[in-house]
Amino acid sequence: TLSSGAQPFTVEFGLAQALLCEPPGGSDPLGWLWEVSRGLRLAPCTVALAGLVSARGGLASLADRDRRLARFLERVAPNFDRCVIDCPPTIGYLTFNALRAADEALVPVETGYFALRGAERQIATIGALVEQVGRTMAVRVVPTLHRDGSQLSHDILGAIGRKFAANIAPAPVRDHEVLREAASFGQSVVSFAPGSAAHQDFQALAQWVASTDAPVSGDSRAPDHGADLPAVYVAEAGGDSFTSAEGHTVPRLAGPGRAAELAQRMRISG
Repeated sequence: TLSSGAQPFTVEFGLAQALLCEPPGGSDPLGWLWEVSRGLRLAPCTVALAGLVSARGGLASLADRDRRLARFLERVAPNFDRCVIDCPPTIGYLTFNALRAADEALVPVETGYFALRGAERQIATIGALVEQVGRTMAVRVVPTLHRDGSQLSHDILGAIGRKFAANIAPAPVRDHEVLREAASFGQSVVSFAPGSAAHQDFQALAQWVASTDAPVSGDSRAPDHGADLPAVYVAEAGGDSFTSAEGHTVPRLAGPGRAAELAQRMRISG
């Protein structure tokens, strides 16, 4: 919201309220969107969005808690070519909503050691989550904040390429100072520095996303490209269980504990 030029304290109503309407977005779903630049609308969020994951209200109290965003986007979809969902770095109802609504996932990976390790876990988590909601998901890996002058950055870029060979962007998004400058002015780099190297990096990324199909996570029919991809976690682990908030004894899923447990809770509660 900040990087698009909107100030959160000026947002009286945003995505949080739109998702709680019935139907999501109410009688005028387009009315929740801000025109932040030519050809770009924003569904802004504030700290109120965090309140939607409250156990005693918000999304948790709704029968279709993991489909609210999909229902909202279906209503506005005829007016747009594409929708980009910016997800929080946590696993919860908002993440489930995003995976229900999206056709594919973009995983930015900084060309640093810890980011590479985190990407392996993140992609495995996405695989576990989409399997729990009963669908498949195309996943793309986007190396970012790449430093051309750093040998370590180049070495890790090579490791990312070997690890995710089947679904990695053909070129990284490099670390450009102009990106930070554009964000501080509340503008996209396309508007702030047209024709710059940073603009060209994102233009190449957009063309790749628009023109190619990404491999699908959780789809046994997807071709084996020989990449050393993290395995998708199996649906259930034998023997272990936990007691849900509703008092059910539930087999515990394998994989990232919080993600798997939340998926099982949602499946039990409908």
